Amino acid sequence: MRILTSPLFAAAVAAIAFASPAQAAPDPPPAYRGTLRVPAVATAPLIDGTLRDPAWKSAAVAQLRYDLRAHAPARESTTVYLLADASYLYVGVEARQSTPVRATQHTDNVGLDTNDEFQIDLWPNGTSGFRYKFTSTPNGTHYQFSSENNSFEPAWISAGRVVPGGYVVTMRIPFSALHGTGAGSWRVQLIRYVVDTNTPTVWSYGPTQSDFNDVNYAGFVEGLPRPAALKPAPRIGVYGVAAYASQTAGGSTSRAGADISLPLFAGTSLVGAIHPDFSDVEVDQQTIAPTAFTRIFQEVRPFFTQGANFYSYPVGQCIVCNGILEYYTTQIPTPRDGYAVEGQRGAFSYAALDAAGSAGRNDAAEAVNYVSPDQKTGVSFQGSSVTLPGFHDDLAGFKISEDDLKHFTEYVRYADDTGTNVLDGARAQRYEAAAQYYTPTANVGAVVRKIGAYFSPVDGIIQHPDIAGYALTAAKQIKYAPTAAVTEIDFGGELDRYQGSTGGLDQSDTSAYATLTTRTRFSLTATTGSAYVGLAPGYFSPVNQQGLQATYDASSNTPTAVSYDTGRFGPGRLDSWARSTTLRFGPRGLVSIEADDTDQFADGGKRYTQWLERASFGYQSSAVQSFALGVRRVIGTAPALASVPSFQSAWNLSAAFHRIFRGGELYAAYGDAAALSTVPQFLVKFIKYVGADKGT
Repeated sequence: MRILTSPLFAAAVAAIAFASPAQAAPDPPPAYRGTLRVPAVATAPLIDGTLRDPAWKSAAVAQLRYDLRAHAPARESTTVYLLADASYLYVGVEARQSTPVRATQHTDNVGLDTNDEFQIDLWPNGTSGFRYKFTSTPNGTHYQFSSENNSFEPAWISAGRVVPGGYVVTMRIPFSALHGTGAGSWRVQLIRYVVDTNTPTVWSYGPTQSDFNDVNYAGFVEGLPRPAALKPAPRIGVYGVAAYASQTAGGSTSRAGADISLPLFAGTSLVGAIHPDFSDVEVDQQTIAPTAFTRIFQEVRPFFTQGANFYSYPVGQCIVCNGILEYYTTQIPTPRDGYAVEGQRGAFSYAALDAAGSAGRNDAAEAVNYVSPDQKTGVSFQGSSVTLPGFHDDLAGFKISEDDLKHFTEYVRYADDTGTNVLDGARAQRYEAAAQYYTPTANVGAVVRKIGAYFSPVDGIIQHPDIAGYALTAAKQIKYAPTAAVTEIDFGGELDRYQGSTGGLDQSDTSAYATLTTRTRFSLTATTGSAYVGLAPGYFSPVNQQGLQATYDASSNTPTAVSYDTGRFGPGRLDSWARSTTLRFGPRGLVSIEADDTDQFADGGKRYTQWLERASFGYQSSAVQSFALGVRRVIGTAPALASVPSFQSAWNLSAAFHRIFRGGELYAAYGDAAALSTVPQFLVKFIKYVGADKGT
């Protein structure tokens, strides 16, 4: 565990652990900063999707009066009731709604933001601490999130009912799922979201606010437990996997392992994974969308996702940074064991991990981040390393950002790569400086950037090294009343010009888009532009695509979309179609169908055509149980760019069953949805959690 014993990381964590908690800075004056005193109750109210229990009469009451979409008074009434006892926070919601209520999801943690929702954000330590959010739909299906752990799934209760003219939701949130970090005081934000009108309504607000999750505009809450008393409990998740498979898939096998979290001090835990469970086979990310660069995929492995918020410079944003990831964990092969320290103390957050793999490979990373109590200044340090017998790669970098929380943000960034593959140390750096002007409905940004020819961290992905130049971006939203024929118009564009070390342009992109959204939930997007990439010395290739996309009900769980793009792609013209729809199959089932194709007409007269066809069926049998079946085919020849194209034909069939029960989970799966071709295997996975809940 080389990185966990790094003197720099150890000194930083020790200094943070024993430092006095940061004092909260003065808050920027919002238009309304709410304050609530939550009364204690001796008898808990019923969580039944009604407010008939007499206990609710003594609750603290808040009204959600601000429409964050229109920056105007809310059009419809939302009343929230809060109660607490020593163990739980109780939330009641009465929402009036003139449009039809969307309540079609039936399994927890499936389909976030596709139904109408109520959400409560909690910051036990104010601006210097973890954020927790709990979301319920009108029928009680629920979701949760923590900035501490992306695998946050505590046991909590929600119930909801659609009633004439709106809906009622009740929630019970355990304080044991929330952790104190040693500083600050409780902050809260109450949010309601209406899908059909894309309208978030909030309780506490400010005129320059654009994000309802922004702690700077959250209100205060009193009467809840002292943050220092919110101590994490030890957690162990023991799992067993049994696979019955053909020899071509590795043969039948069984294995066991454990995920462990042990509190070290307030806000900080030691996390370990013994034989990490990387058997997640339900995510299908296969695509044939044309690209000139290496594809970037979402990480799904629990050991790496749980602490992902600490890495990749969580302070601020990156302007026109597509395809530049200094730390990209999907590059790391499945390790034998993994260990990590993760936590937050006052204005600091910090993490380090060490993944021990086979053949003597070791992957490590560390990060220390500071965000000032007023959220204006951020400083981040990040490092990663890969070691193998006879090989090493080390990356170190930092970012400093500043934001006035009104209109201006800027940052500088630097990183250095060293190791076996770096043949010239003077050409293995990343330099970057950027600034942006923004309002709630517009932004304009610029960045100057230089990436050396040998800046290519092994545990990162740099789609195009050896460039130096600049990029510009701008976007604008024009919003109309939800009852207007056209409810929103969005447009914007990007431009970049980069030069390689051999001289001349090496990457040149110009793009623009415009989207029109109607009251009837149709949207139409047009894109245009030109792109040229130096794929090899003397080879400056066009990869231009312009097109149209029509979408219906994009924010729901039954969207339909059709897009067509055409343009120059390397040595020929490329036409691309993408078609997808999701249909309801009874009250709890969904059927999704997709058909995409690329058709390239090469200058030499050859034609390369490829198809992706996909269909899936999902059934949400209860709040804790679901089933999915998927089939996919990829056939044909991908577009030619810099390599010789080859014909491909692959089928994939997969099925998955998931059941959550008190203190554990059960998975059963056939195949592997992530694989190109069907993996002939049947897999059963059982997980038992002892101690704290999953991800807490």
